[in-house]
Amino acid sequence: MGGQLSCSVPVYFSFSTELLSSFIPRHSMRPTQQLPTLLAVLVLMAAITASGATPQQSPKKTAKADVYKTPHSYIAAYHYLQCTADSMPVPTSTKEVAAIVGQYYAKAQAGQPVTLRVSRPKFHSTATFVCPVAPTTLRSAAVAQERAPWPRAEKAPLEVAILQSKLNKVLAVDKQQYTMRVGAGMRLTELLPAATKAGMSAQIGSLPAYQGLTLGGILSTSAHGSGDRTTSSLADALLEVTWVDGRGRVHVSRPKDPEFKALYGGVGVLGVVTELLLQMTPPTNTQLITVVKKDKNMMDEINRLLKISPHILIHWRPDAGIFKAFLIKQAPKGARATPGVDMTVLPPIDDQATMAAITDMWHTTQGDDSEMSDFLCPQLSDGSLQATWASVKRKRVANVTAPTNHMAASECDDHCLWNDRRVFNGTAQDAEFTIEFAQLRDWIADVKRAFDVELKENGKASYRCMGLGYMWIRFGQGYDGLTATTSGLKRPVYVQSTWMRSRVGPLYQMRYQFVLDLIEELTLCKYKGRPHWGKNFDRTFTHPRCPVTKLYPRFNQLLALAKRYDPAGMFKTRLFDVMVKQGKFELTPQCNALNKCYCSQDSHCATGQRCVASLAFPGYRVCKAAMLNKPGSILPQMLQAAVDSM
Repeated sequence: MGGQLSCSVPVYFSFSTELLSSFIPRHSMRPTQQLPTLLAVLVLMAAITASGATPQQSPKKTAKADVYKTPHSYIAAYHYLQCTADSMPVPTSTKEVAAIVGQYYAKAQAGQPVTLRVSRPKFHSTATFVCPVAPTTLRSAAVAQERAPWPRAEKAPLEVAILQSKLNKVLAVDKQQYTMRVGAGMRLTELLPAATKAGMSAQIGSLPAYQGLTLGGILSTSAHGSGDRTTSSLADALLEVTWVDGRGRVHVSRPKDPEFKALYGGVGVLGVVTELLLQMTPPTNTQLITVVKKDKNMMDEINRLLKISPHILIHWRPDAGIFKAFLIKQAPKGARATPGVDMTVLPPIDDQATMAAITDMWHTTQGDDSEMSDFLCPQLSDGSLQATWASVKRKRVANVTAPTNHMAASECDDHCLWNDRRVFNGTAQDAEFTIEFAQLRDWIADVKRAFDVELKENGKASYRCMGLGYMWIRFGQGYDGLTATTSGLKRPVYVQSTWMRSRVGPLYQMRYQFVLDLIEELTLCKYKGRPHWGKNFDRTFTHPRCPVTKLYPRFNQLLALAKRYDPAGMFKTRLFDVMVKQGKFELTPQCNALNKCYCSQDSHCATGQRCVASLAFPGYRVCKAAMLNKPGSILPQMLQAAVDSM
């Protein structure tokens, strides 16, 4: 058994004989104590190898929308939220949307309150702006109803969700002007092949990295690609937007119009976007350059890389001291494009062996086991950074040139890290903020401090690491808007954390969750980071000391336009109203464990945890368990569970 084993876990875990030779616990251990653990590793490796000889990717299957939809609800891709509605119409055109909105406006005029949102099954939002009123929160074993009751003096609103799944058609193509008019419910999965068929390319840097998003959702949350002071968002490629207001009237707005600026990053409070006119380009090729660096002089390295290309996406593991930068730029004319290339920065994992037992035990056990960390941490950090921007015929590549539409975004469908329950039984936890480039050096230093001091306790717990995942850094350009996260900024930077968590953990809690809570609150309050309108939990929009509305000098202009175009207030949601009134998140038992608050006392934490002052930043408090280190207390059971699951 020599060299790298051929196994079916090619992306996130890479077991090898080198792992056995390097698996020497950091504390003193007799050979007789090491033997059972090493034997367990051998058994696990044999089981994984037997599960599949080569990493062949299964054929991609079409997502089943009904998995994320019931007769009166629609469910998030991350499985945190289940939005309920009394009615869920599925229009196919702007005319039908206008008729639906007009119908409910008449009801509102007659005295029946209406709350109306636009979304789809398998939506990619964590914040509850997407739900008509108050959402249902999903649990691992059952669905717990959490819809807040309405005061008896008030009439309960009629909850309506317009599902945009069928607003996904190409409506017009102008091959001379390189424009496409498309439905707002179209996903990038559908747009990019349609653009290729029309003989056009998407603008480099303008699209998010994940294909499963709809154009309407991207617009309303000001989601983005990456481009330092250049093309970096969908708005950069938009010529006009067709939308329906709260009376059912149809409008067309262009980038200089105040209504356009209110729609971009306005979380849908102005109206329903139905069509977009996109400025595409003649067919282009994109060149990929991949760089892996230690993070000792990270800011200096970033400045150097930005001179090569402004379009950079960075994945960073602060606990391992390594980051990986993907640089893309338009290839020179005449450059040879490699056939068979696909963007795979978020790859499907259905070809991998099940690791659910390891994932569950990693997140659900409260104590520390330095042996477990010695074994898993190299796999977790290295595996998290193994994904590449592109693959050629299923094989990962670091540097390649390929058609731009094949390099713009990736899709993992129903076999993503966050929804394939067979492989990891997990989901993802995202938090993203927009800050100024001038703050980035200090922010990087503070994140390092959070990992070094809070996670590793100044070397006392140096064996610790986070689970699968990474920090992201992307770049944008300032925008003369209202509530897009880049509005009024000079040189915006998008900083994000994405980590996998088990679905069976105590109230979905993650191992070392306190590190992420600390970075999240620090970025919001110290750096005045603007939370992404879709990715973040509600608590980032309702922080009592760090109100979000004050981060946007022109926020009142959004409110004025919303009042003008939505006189019945149908497009507002409870979260939006709380945020506008600078309301506070509710401090309830275990609210931190539910990601609904930042703790101020022990009762806000999960069972077995206490709310304590941060070691790295004492002005902040986090929920922590004792996490006493007991070498060998978890690893044998973890490996046995993994073997049993094979």
